[in-house]
Amino acid sequence: MKAVSIPETEMWDALATEIGDVEIAAALRDRQGLLSPCAILLPRHQAERVAQAVAALHAAFSQPSLIEAALEVARGDGLPDHGLGGWMLGFDFHLTPDGPRLIEINTNPGGMLAVAAQARAQAVCRPELGDAPEVEATALDAFHDEWRRQRGDRPLTSVAIIDDDPASQYLDPEFRLYRCLFERNGLRAEIIDPGQFSPDRVDMVYNRLVDFALDSPGHAALARAWREGKTVVTPDPRAHYLFSDKRVMALLSDEPALRALGLRTDIAATVARTVPPTVPVRADNADDLWNDRRHWFFKPAKGHAGKAVYRGEKLSRSTWPTILASPYVAQRYVPPSRLHVEHAGASLKMDLRANAWQGQIIQLAARLYEGQTTNFRTPGGGFAPVFVPPVDMAHQLHL
Repeated sequence: MKAVSIPETEMWDALATEIGDVEIAAALRDRQGLLSPCAILLPRHQAERVAQAVAALHAAFSQPSLIEAALEVARGDGLPDHGLGGWMLGFDFHLTPDGPRLIEINTNPGGMLAVAAQARAQAVCRPELGDAPEVEATALDAFHDEWRRQRGDRPLTSVAIIDDDPASQYLDPEFRLYRCLFERNGLRAEIIDPGQFSPDRVDMVYNRLVDFALDSPGHAALARAWREGKTVVTPDPRAHYLFSDKRVMALLSDEPALRALGLRTDIAATVARTVPPTVPVRADNADDLWNDRRHWFFKPAKGHAGKAVYRGEKLSRSTWPTILASPYVAQRYVPPSRLHVEHAGASLKMDLRANAWQGQIIQLAARLYEGQTTNFRTPGGGFAPVFVPPVDMAHQLHL
């Protein structure tokens, strides 16, 4: 694995040309820490192991008995099932000598289109990196597929990208990339706040809210339209409970439980090996977890973006009651990879994100950072496209 730094001016100029919209390109550049001026070269054998893990996870989530069990442990078993509801999934891994280890699953993998454009720009700057994968067409196919699952042959004509006060959001430039994608393909598209939503206004909602259950009073109209099936919403609350609630990770890490749910032996073994041991934090295991806390990472069951997570060895006694009072899980700590990043003049931690649709990876991206969890505050850090060189080039690149 290797990081290849690219002069910032060169990368940003190529990105502006690639996007073809000066304002969006400038907005991406203004988000300091979003896009790192480097590419990651990942050995093919590691990429293949990640692909195998994603395929096994997809197979597991295709099992009706596992879906039922996962929704039950996540407390989402009473939610309406309108169809797929998950659109694209982002699988976050730490890479180890023994294979990839799944840290979390995202129902809304932010940064995907921004990294796709960044990868094409970097391939122009450094042709030796190889071709950037096609992402936009597959993303659009995924939207249409979800629409057809819920609406059949009725044509999709309009999409609303929804977030709270979207113009103020860190990823607003990417919202605009999605709007451009929809418009280029003949759809009416707009970026709106939930307060502007009306089911008569749009066919489909691309949901970027972090109120995953749509519980906020300000999201009531959207929640009602989704529950009543008046608007196709993706990703929807049921998808978040199914894939992203951290309590589901406890189920996925339990090989006997997976086999008992009817998963094939090889799928159960691969999934349980990929997911680090994970347990809900409860009164009956609290003392053991506290005493062994250095080996665990504590995460809120419904958390996102690394908020309110605690590395066990840095956990204070004063914080422990907060964890015990909330739905938390403890996940066995798997340290992230480290890469020397030339432009940052430092060794940075790296998470690998595999964005996938129907069990097939369409994009690999790294997130480079320093600190307890991934963030967009590390100088020289942020998203970086991942390129997988052909096997016969690996020795030339010292991978």
